[in-house]
Amino acid sequence: MYRLFCNNRRLIANNFCENLLSTDNKGVKNCDDLAAKIKSWLADETVECLDLGDVDGEKLALAIKTVFRQAPAAGGVVIIDNQFVAIERNGTPDLPKGHIEKGETPEVAALREVEEETGITNLEIIKELPSTWHCYILDNQWTIKKTSWFLMRTKTGMKSIPQTEEGITKVYLVNKDTIKSFEDKTFASLRTLVQSILSVI
Repeated sequence: MYRLFCNNRRLIANNFCENLLSTDNKGVKNCDDLAAKIKSWLADETVECLDLGDVDGEKLALAIKTVFRQAPAAGGVVIIDNQFVAIERNGTPDLPKGHIEKGETPEVAALREVEEETGITNLEIIKELPSTWHCYILDNQWTIKKTSWFLMRTKTGMKSIPQTEEGITKVYLVNKDTIKSFEDKTFASLRTLVQSILSVI
């Protein structure tokens, strides 16, 4: 199931294939009605969930491209001593991530962003984790961000320096005893991701 978060609100759909976002979708019939429905949901903050059910995946991809500008990102969940690294960004618990720069693969971007935001070095990727999707307004335009996530480890341990110029004031470890507090205070889009790593901490 595809979930797109707008703060704590969500759009859900059963049929979605993200590679359709990079195709021309020429064979898709008019998606104006679906795009209008998505725009209406974005504008009405009283509607918590927009359930599109079994809407055609190609039509949904075209509607998303019509409504949103894309801004791909990548980040990492770093495991240290059966705990994971979290950050506090602008007062909110978060995970290290950032935009994928031109010419970068998601893996390279994730390693770079985690090191930049946490100061933790000697990182290596263990495996890919589920991606998350959320949207926001940037320069008066709705923007959709797919974040590719990777499980990571480090050989140097918890030697961290928060990237304060990015609003990061704290780098800390979360364990099974403190994970609920992290989930309660972080973004809704990250909660499913956090649940997926419980088996490795």
